[in-house]
Amino acid sequence: MHRKKILCFTSWYLPGFRSGGPLRSLLHMQEWLGHDFEFGIVSRNRDAGDATPYEGLASGTWQNQRGVRVWYLDKPYWLAGPIRSAIGSFRPDALYFHSSVDFALTIVPLVLRRLGLISRAIPVLVAPRGEFSPGARSLKPMKKKVYFLAARVLGLYRDVTWHATKEEEAAQVRSLWGVGARLVVAPNLPGRLSAGGTNLRQAKVPGKLRLVFLSRICPMKNLHGALEILRGVTADVCLDIHGIQEDPDYWASCLALIDKLPGNITATYKGVVEPDSVIPTLSGYDALLLLTLGENFGHVIHEALLAGCPVLISDQTPWHGLAVEHAGFDVPLDRPDQSREAIERLAAMDDPEHRRWSASARAWGERYSRDTELVDRTRAMLATAAGHA
Repeated sequence: MHRKKILCFTSWYLPGFRSGGPLRSLLHMQEWLGHDFEFGIVSRNRDAGDATPYEGLASGTWQNQRGVRVWYLDKPYWLAGPIRSAIGSFRPDALYFHSSVDFALTIVPLVLRRLGLISRAIPVLVAPRGEFSPGARSLKPMKKKVYFLAARVLGLYRDVTWHATKEEEAAQVRSLWGVGARLVVAPNLPGRLSAGGTNLRQAKVPGKLRLVFLSRICPMKNLHGALEILRGVTADVCLDIHGIQEDPDYWASCLALIDKLPGNITATYKGVVEPDSVIPTLSGYDALLLLTLGENFGHVIHEALLAGCPVLISDQTPWHGLAVEHAGFDVPLDRPDQSREAIERLAAMDDPEHRRWSASARAWGERYSRDTELVDRTRAMLATAAGHA
């Protein structure tokens, strides 16, 4: 049986790994649905933050990456010729953009489509990946307002189908692009369930807390806000920071805060964790600290749960009701006192209590990984889009 062909445009792809959640969302989709659809990828020829291209991989021609065809774009990434060549040679049944605002990998192809230089007969899916959330829109707000206005005037997204991962994101799409916007809600897919890698767990010492931040270091992930909250904590806390330093100025502001932390709080940068090491790394800590301004999913949150690592996150993610399940805490960003109380409560736990929370976190993560309805909804979304070709 002929598999429908989905050509995905994504900011970064394998062999890179520093871009975090969007890459994992795409890889998990391929993992679950690779037998149902033929996926192709158009992406940059280097990893996030890297100045040099991947070694041994040619640009402007199809390359094989774990059984998936990948077309790597070299600088300048926005040239029409290579983008059109990738689409023309792949002959997709649908185009799937894994960002709404990536200039080279979304905006330029959509402009080419409006100009008739890419066939308008090919259906288009656009996944905003949290880019319309209040937290995301609060960063460089004037620039985004101008762009969204221009996009509406030009009709850039006029006949696309939006892929929202939750009802809140669907509401955000409608608020920007109108109540008649065509959209489908299909949650992000988890990776296939595997061993949790919890062999690094250490006994929990009452009064002490080993926290981990594992994400991109940028304003959206709000490491600076987490450090501000730690300044008012009385327990002994050790925070290890893992992630790409995406914004040098932002990282400098975080370092300035680290220098001002009281003696009972330590924070240390530990570098970038490769994907296969994320769950084993998380399993060595008492809790994940991620007071993000917004997540449409939060793969690292799910991975922390699978690792048996309770989470302390903001209420701007799909993961709610954590305390009721004894899996962690989701707290309002405008209530730093609640974040401090959660940290103090985690620090006060002895080993038996923390072991119970760890087991509850792991059980929640495993339930999500086993939810086959998630796969069915994504399969239906792609089949419907490709069927319009």
